[in-house]
Amino acid sequence: MIVSRRLSVARFGDGEFNLAFQQRGIGFQRFDNELQRQLLDVMTATKAPTVLLALPHGYYDTSEDRFKTKTFWWSYVVRNRHNIANFRKNVGSQMILDASFTRVITELKNKDKINRIIEQIKLIWKKKTVLIVEGSGTQFGNGNDLLASAARVFRIIAPAENAYDKVSQIRHEINSFIDSQETLENVVVLIALGPTATVLAHEFGELVQTINIGHFDLQYEYLVNGSYDKVKLSNRYDNEMINGNDFIPDKSEKYKSEIIALIN
Repeated sequence: MIVSRRLSVARFGDGEFNLAFQQRGIGFQRFDNELQRQLLDVMTATKAPTVLLALPHGYYDTSEDRFKTKTFWWSYVVRNRHNIANFRKNVGSQMILDASFTRVITELKNKDKINRIIEQIKLIWKKKTVLIVEGSGTQFGNGNDLLASAARVFRIIAPAENAYDKVSQIRHEINSFIDSQETLENVVVLIALGPTATVLAHEFGELVQTINIGHFDLQYEYLVNGSYDKVKLSNRYDNEMINGNDFIPDKSEKYKSEIIALIN
């Protein structure tokens, strides 16, 4: 659906729920009243037909998940049933996609299905001009073949932590990029910035295909390193790993040439 209908996707998960319903920050994003308001607005706003929200399938069904993933969601759903009910009330009857497509490598148990989904995701940007809006150290698709089928790649680098503090600057740089394009028909914007990505994917999603792509590159890197589990990566910032901010940054000319804006 995302590929054939050129859908934009704003993903919600436990982190966004913490911020929206519990006024509680998460490891790499402090609580912010305006961020909370915008996340709630995303839930309740009148949606364009090409902009859909997504929620982890574990909120509804865990039949295809590995056991450790099942137990996480079983516990989470019981403890957060009121927040889930609030989300359901806010979004009404609109169709909700599966936010977990970005985490299939460590969560699904069927490896054939994992491989099929990876190949389908790569079709999102095949022969497209890709703008990646990412935190410092994310390095999405850098050093692997995720973006091999893309026509061109540009990057806006934002802070790895508390990116929402710079949301106005990030928004300005995305708009500048959009204005520089003759047409947006073959452009896709991939945002990996935690809850800030959810807000921006919804904001820009009607204008240009925008995907809140989350941890997909990290997941792919785990697989490249021969694992279906989370492993420490030397070349990536990983907010879910101990000492995940200790990594070797890429200083290659190719990577630097893709960066069109650096926001500190």
